[in-house]
Amino acid sequence: MKLHHLRDFVAIAETRSIRGASRQLGLTQPALTRSLRELETELGAPLLERHARGVVPTPIGQAFLRRAHAAMEEIRRAQEEVAQMRGTQTGTVAVGLSGATWLGLVPEVFPAFRKSHPAVRLRMVEGFFPALEGRLSDGTLDFYIGPRPERIDADRYSVDLLFQNDRVVAGRRGHPLRQARQLAELVDAEWILTGAREPLEREFAEVFAGYGLNPPVAMVQAESMIGVAALLSMTDALALLPRQWIDSPLFAGVVEMIAIEERMDSADIVRIARAGLPLTPAASHLATLFEREAGHYARQRAARHALPG
Repeated sequence: MKLHHLRDFVAIAETRSIRGASRQLGLTQPALTRSLRELETELGAPLLERHARGVVPTPIGQAFLRRAHAAMEEIRRAQEEVAQMRGTQTGTVAVGLSGATWLGLVPEVFPAFRKSHPAVRLRMVEGFFPALEGRLSDGTLDFYIGPRPERIDADRYSVDLLFQNDRVVAGRRGHPLRQARQLAELVDAEWILTGAREPLEREFAEVFAGYGLNPPVAMVQAESMIGVAALLSMTDALALLPRQWIDSPLFAGVVEMIAIEERMDSADIVRIARAGLPLTPAASHLATLFEREAGHYARQRAARHALPG
């Protein structure tokens, strides 16, 4: 099995077309067809089959595609690592980030990384670990930063704590319930269902149950930062959100915290990477920038909370 066999197979499977792969790779269709046949002969199994919607992997092909894609990503990463170690600051760094990370850490980390690595392409994907794990596993993402998942395979991933987080009740500026000081005063409000754990209803209910309250029935679920922001700013709905929403200048004057007395902890913010596989120098530098800014953010927040009143 040769490298071009993997490259050609991945291209055909992802474009769902030999013609599309031919254009992508700059190779002739007969050459790609021959490469695919050689690979299938060596493996002793068909990897692709034709359907009305194009060329699609067989069940065996789907399993092999995951391995082939991961192998190609590791080869790409190895090439970039060698180039960066030789002083050529090129390549790509891809990271998965939760909404709290975007709001709390990225504004400071992004310009610092662009200044130190102007020729490295930076790709940032929003989401929580369960949704992004597949991309982290196959090497599409270098690392993830966001809430600590409930379950994680410690043999496959390394997990590093960045800071402990908490949540607040958020609503639009001037919300009719902005003077509330007890969670019980907000039970009858309209709530947006948000959270990092599945099912979201359980995480939401646990907050109220922890204070002896029957949880509201949240009839709206928003799974993107812009969706939550739009609902909060244009309706009287409330949401339980990481404190970074309130601290961020992005939502100043639009969303505000309802300062209830109850404390609502949130999952720790952690960095997750594949165990046993080093980051490229560029990715490692980005991870260090996130770690430093997380420490700075945690110290700032602790100082604010220590102030009287």
